[in-house]
Formats: sequence, structure tokens, C-alpha cells
Amino acid sequence: MAGFGGRQGPSRCIGLDVGTSSVKGVRLHRAVGGIEIAQAEKVELPSEAQPAQRSAAVRQVLEKLSYRDLPAVVSVGGAGTILRRISLPKMTPQELRSAFSFEAERHIPFKMEEVFFDFSILTERPGGQMDVLLVAARRELVNDLLGLLSLCEVTPLAVDLEMVALTNAWEGASSPPESGVTALLHIGSRGTVLDFIRDSQLEFAREINVGGSAFTQAVASTLRLGLPEAERLKCRPEGRAAEVRAAMQPAWEEWLSQCRVSFDFYENQFGQRVDRLVLSGGAARCPEFKEWVQEASGLPVKVWDPMSKDPSFTIAVGLALRGLAK
Repeated sequence: MAGFGGRQGPSRCIGLDVGTSSVKGVRLHRAVGGIEIAQAEKVELPSEAQPAQRSAAVRQVLEKLSYRDLPAVVSVGGAGTILRRISLPKMTPQELRSAFSFEAERHIPFKMEEVFFDFSILTERPGGQMDVLLVAARRELVNDLLGLLSLCEVTPLAVDLEMVALTNAWEGASSPPESGVTALLHIGSRGTVLDFIRDSQLEFAREINVGGSAFTQAVASTLRLGLPEAERLKCRPEGRAAEVRAAMQPAWEEWLSQCRVSFDFYENQFGQRVDRLVLSGGAARCPEFKEWVQEASGLPVKVWDPMSKDPSFTIAVGLALRGLAK
């Protein structure tokens, strides 16, 4: 399972994706032929899991991955996270860091004392300008995650955003980058991470608050099933695809509406049309979901699984790649 590239960093790293329905972990090793996925583990969480249950699941995943003293990278996501690509006058990284609190305040819809933030210079442009990627997360989100990890005696190498981890996973793949605009949609349990990438550059990203759990709950409510059975039926309709799609319709329409708003904004803001859609995440395991998205969008759609095992591990792969590149 070799085939990931990247800058030189630690020889091994764990990507730990602590979600609302499961905890997923991936251990990557740097080898002669590239970066190998050595192991992947998942532990399911009960509905409305308590902190003690989540920390127990984290411990189980880490023990299965033979964690020991390996570095680990984790992530936060949701409404309390921000990613912006902004244009600024050209300056050195040192100058930018000195001035960045002021610049960040103009683009972050929270009080500066309420967030952690960072930046990365992407490209220089004519006319003395440069593009900068600004990321921020509410302190309470980060501190809650760090508190959970401290119960497991884990100090992460870095805390990333899910939106960035998704791009890292895509850029770390061995296949040559596709020209034009690719929209990555990672449908997790809590929500959907949506990244727009043009010629290997992340241009715009957002999260929408409809994800796999909304589809599962719609199936459970309409067909009067328990959540585990509804989840199984959603992923493997087995001849009941039309019934499942009808049951999912309210959640599907809301998901589709929010996706269309994001696509319209991107195309108007950047003057580029999306060329293709790439799906990952738990909902991508549903064979019919790809067909429904392709029918609604009119664009080529493919399911992307960097592990060739389970597309729900994509964020964890991106996190581990971030650690190997540090």
C-alpha cells in the first residue's frame, strides 16, 4: 500500500480522527518506495457518547495501533473552525507573523481571544501581492479535544483542521494532480467537509452541517428502524435503494441545497467552474450515493478511498501525512 509522497519528517506517525460516531486511527510509515499505510483501526461510538466513552475508544484505537511514543496528529472541525484564502501585500514570514493578528481579525467572525489561529504563505502574485491561507479554531473546541486526549496521556504533535487534512490526503496521493477544479466532499457523521482544489491548490473550503448521521436518522425515522439497522441499510440497501432514497429525501434535499450554495459561491468568487466531484467519508460506502450525486450535479463523480479499504479513513490519512511532513 505504498504510494504517498511528501516532505521529509518523522519516519512514523499516527493520524487520529476523533469523530462523533467513531474514532479512527491510521499509522503511516516512511519506507524506501514512499509512505506506507501500516495499519488502520476503528472503534464505533454509541449515540451521544459521553467523554469517558470517547476516551475509552481513543485508548482502544491507540492500543491496537501500538501507539507507544509515536507522534500523533489530531483535528477539529465544524462551525467553530475557519479557513480563508486571502490576498496580502508581499512580506516575509517574520513580517507577516508580526502583523497577522490585525489581518486575521478582519477575516475571523470571532473575538481574537476566543480562537487559535495560524497561517501559511501559498503563492506570490504579480503586483507585490501574495496569497495566504488563514486557519482558525475556537479555543473551546481545541481545549475540549486536548482535554479528552490528556485522559489518554496523549500530547499531539499538531492539531489540524479537518478541511486541511482532507486536502493533505488528496495532495499526498501518488497519482498525478488533475487539471481544473476538483471538489472534494468528505461526508462524515457530523457534517460534510467541502474543499475546492484547482491545479493542486486549495482555493476555498467550508463545512456544511448535514452529514451521514442526518441520513441515518431520516432512514430510521421514516422506516421505523433502530439506528444500527438504519445505518446498515443505508450502506447496503440490498434491493431497497428506492425505499432508502425516499426515506432520506428531507436530509438529502437539505444537504444538496447547502452544497449548491457553496458551489455557486465558489464559481462566482473565483470565476471557475467545477470539473469533477470526489466523494469520501462514511456515506461514500453507499453504492447508490455516487449515482444520486452524479444525477443531481451533472458532473463526473468518483468515490475516493486513499486506503483501498474504507473511505471513512480519509481524514485520518491526511492527519498522519501532516505529521510525516513536519
